[in-house]
Amino acid sequence: MRISTVLSISKVEASVLLRYYSWSVSKVHDEWFADEEKVRRSVGLLEKPVVPFPDGREMTCGICFENYSYDRLHAAGCGHPFCKSCWAGYISTAINDGPGCLMLRCPDPSCAAVVGQDMVNALASVEDRQKYFRYFIRSYVEDNRKTKWCPAPGCDYAVEFILGSGSYDVTCHCSYSFCWNCAEEAHRPVDCGTVAKWILKNSAESENMN
Repeated sequence: MRISTVLSISKVEASVLLRYYSWSVSKVHDEWFADEEKVRRSVGLLEKPVVPFPDGREMTCGICFENYSYDRLHAAGCGHPFCKSCWAGYISTAINDGPGCLMLRCPDPSCAAVVGQDMVNALASVEDRQKYFRYFIRSYVEDNRKTKWCPAPGCDYAVEFILGSGSYDVTCHCSYSFCWNCAEEAHRPVDCGTVAKWILKNSAESENMN
């Protein structure tokens, strides 16, 4: 919402920028106001379509080369038209290939226009949409330096850390306490380096008895 409002862009475009800049709002602002055109080029957010989208006439799908009426064709911000079934197949393949689908580009080989979450929601199957959403959440947690998964076995929660709070000991909603810095069990006032040495010492077979 903050990115969308400040930069006067849609929420879908804002989410593309945030993923590209590892969910750092300040980084998005800095880069955008320094050189908006360069950011748009890097991320694939086009200001206007490269080709005019067909309006009220038949066009050929660029993948299967069948003719379709304009209402059965879809395009990313670039305007390159492809039929719904080709889009669905393209998006499904990308999602099943892994988290790279979060920065999906137009199927046209010469085009770098990004395919936003709105198109995935409109054209992908329910199962593929759920996979995409899971990758989206994982990206938010794993690429964002303010959040981490709780290391407790079987816990599905993520923890958000307020930087500058002084203490690295955090407690998850599941009641497990751990050190934000090294992800081991909470160990204040011992520092992380000492804990790492202690764990290494305990892991050596000959040291177990000692």
